[in-house]
Order: sequence, then C-alpha cells, then structure tokens
Amino acid sequence: MVYAFIIHTLFPGPCKVLFNQIYGSDDISGNDGDQPVEEVKKKRQQRKKQIQFVASQVHSENLFRRSVTGRTLEEDIQAISQEDQLPEFELGFFRLKKSQLFVDDKVVVWFGAGNTGFTLILHKEENRVLAENVLKLLIKYFQEYLRVLNQPAEAALKADRVCLILHKFLPDGSLIFMNHRVVRAIERELEIVVKS
Repeated sequence: MVYAFIIHTLFPGPCKVLFNQIYGSDDISGNDGDQPVEEVKKKRQQRKKQIQFVASQVHSENLFRRSVTGRTLEEDIQAISQEDQLPEFELGFFRLKKSQLFVDDKVVVWFGAGNTGFTLILHKEENRVLAENVLKLLIKYFQEYLRVLNQPAEAALKADRVCLILHKFLPDGSLIFMNHRVVRAIERELEIVVKS
C-alpha cells in the first residue's frame, strides 16, 4: 500500500509541494465525523509536516546527486522542451525510520527531472520495483495530459486531472502489476475522459 504520493519542485530555492494525496487508514477524511475539530486540525498539520519533510529530503538528495554528476537544470529543461519523450530522470530510494513524524518505517521512491519531483511514500513491505514502474507510468501520463515537466504549476492548477490519472494507475493507493494490455486499456479510458 502507498501511504502518499507527492509532486513537488526540486530547485531553485526551497522545496514547494504542488500536489499530494494521502491514502489508506491514515487519511483524515474517513474519521472526521467522530473526532473533535482540534484533533482533525492536529492530524492535518501532522500530515502536512510529513509531506513537506519527505519532499525536502528528496529535494536535498537530488541537489547532492546533481552536484556530483554535474547535470544542470538548464540541460534538463532543454531536453524536456526539445523532445516529445520523457527526459533522463534521477531515481532515488531511501528509508524513513519510525519517528515523531511517522508511526512506523516507510520507504520513499522518487524520480526527478528539471524542476519537478515525483515521490511515493510506501509502507516498508511494499515492492519497490513495482512502485518504480507505476511511478514511471504516472509521470508519462502527467506529462502527456498536463505537461507537468514543462510547467510544474499545472499539477496544482489541474488537480482534478492529476487525481483522475492517479485513480487509474494507483487505485486507492494500491500498487497493481499492469501488463501492456491493461496499460493500453487505461490509456484509452483516459483519452476518452480527458477529451470529454
């Protein structure tokens, strides 16, 4: 099960979360009715801190990797604008230990290119290779329908489309193995829904 999905900036300047979706039993929306308003606000603040913390960690790791490899933001942006393909992504994994922010251990899988990062926070027992494949599919369709690599702010401005794509490829936060036929069928569904 995926705990959360995040789209965020990578640089320059501080990391900015553009879109996030939290899944599973940790989602506040399912428990609001029985809890006092103060408790709900406290949980929302906690989740906001979690998301910002993870996005900042990815931001930091990406900056470090770029400084080591010598890749520049300008090179990435030029590759994104010249090609109709996805650029070369930076890929990373790291583990989050149980702490004040997280009740149990989590694993983070992320891709970054240009000024945009895409991050999945997984429960520790999840399949990381499957998560990587699903994340690649998500990025492909975010770029196709939102041009999110060219204009990262589109993730925030067109959150309904982001949610639609997420729902198709990451239903209720579940990582599902999809063969070529399944992906093609989802692709056709997306074309119909997005164009209508």
